[in-house]
Amino acid sequence: MRKWIVIMGLALIIAVPVTLNLIRGGEAKKVEIESASVRAISPSILASGTLAYQSEVRLVPEIVGRVLKINVKEGDVVKQGDLLVQLDPATSRAEIAQLEAALRQARLNIERQRVTAETQEAKWKRYQTLRASGIVDANTYEEIAAQRDLARVEQQTSTAMLDQTEAQLKQARERLAKTEIRAPMDGKVTAVFIKAGETAVPSAMSIAGSDLMVLANTSSMYAEVNVDEADVARVNVGQEASVVPAALSDKSWRGAVEQVAISPKTTAGQSKTYLVRIRLNEQQDRFRPGMSCRAEITTRAADSTAVLAVPVQAVRYEDSDDVNRKSAKASVYIAQDGRARKQDVEAGAADDTYIEIVKGIKSGVQVVTGPAKVLRFLRDGDRIAADPASASANE
Repeated sequence: MRKWIVIMGLALIIAVPVTLNLIRGGEAKKVEIESASVRAISPSILASGTLAYQSEVRLVPEIVGRVLKINVKEGDVVKQGDLLVQLDPATSRAEIAQLEAALRQARLNIERQRVTAETQEAKWKRYQTLRASGIVDANTYEEIAAQRDLARVEQQTSTAMLDQTEAQLKQARERLAKTEIRAPMDGKVTAVFIKAGETAVPSAMSIAGSDLMVLANTSSMYAEVNVDEADVARVNVGQEASVVPAALSDKSWRGAVEQVAISPKTTAGQSKTYLVRIRLNEQQDRFRPGMSCRAEITTRAADSTAVLAVPVQAVRYEDSDDVNRKSAKASVYIAQDGRARKQDVEAGAADDTYIEIVKGIKSGVQVVTGPAKVLRFLRDGDRIAADPASASANE
């Protein structure tokens, strides 16, 4: 009997504090609180790619020739029309000299044949009169007429040969001009692939001598990033972006989307991506073309309105009992009369810090935002107390 009395006493000793604690609602949990407020949400997407200059021109030879001189080196700034590479012009000049001599000879032949044709024409006219008088027989007259016609044909042939020689001379002079490779635009020499003494060879394939140098317009720099097909519909020209080179991860460049590709790039075994060109607002010498980079593109439209939002960490998600609901059920905890009250909400767009609340709460409502270890186990009706640090920050 005494044993049971002792057990009952111990049970009462344990149960009474627990019961009292439950009645009081437990010790208040220290939480961080922030008011739901109207603000601009800036959702973004991430993409990776490389840095590039505004435009690049790869200079290739149009004729075969030995490189006599290279007047620039990598990093030089040039103006449009500057002589960059000089090929050996000896072959082209010899060809021009030969064609000029042939042209002079052709003109002499035409002059000689003109005189012959005029002589044959006059002779034919005399024989025509004699034939009408019956002095010359038909065979002789026809022979003179044939000589006249042949002289005309020879003159026409020489004229055609003259035109052909003039065309060949024009082509030879163009080939001579192509021994001088000049800058097609203002820019900077970013690469030189050939040396003096080597042979430049025109070719559609990348063989030795087929590339001379690369000239770039360095007035602007771009980030060319690949955006996944699932995100490209949200990217538009004019949207702001932040670009960070992999080599300088502590630095970033601000820019704006200037072009979105219409056709995708397809890689075997990977999803389709679209090339997006971002024009950077500033130039920095430490950023070089070809560097890998990542870009964060803000997809919020410039004319979009501010919306009611709360910190991202304040929204909790759980599976919904409604089978027709396509997304998880969202909720927040509201600080009301010293207790946490669960409130279902409908969330919208989000950025890295805040998420839009479409419906469920109003502006100014005190929302529990953390700390995460407390918010994770918080239940509807729990006693809470605002952390003074978060309260002052919220003010």
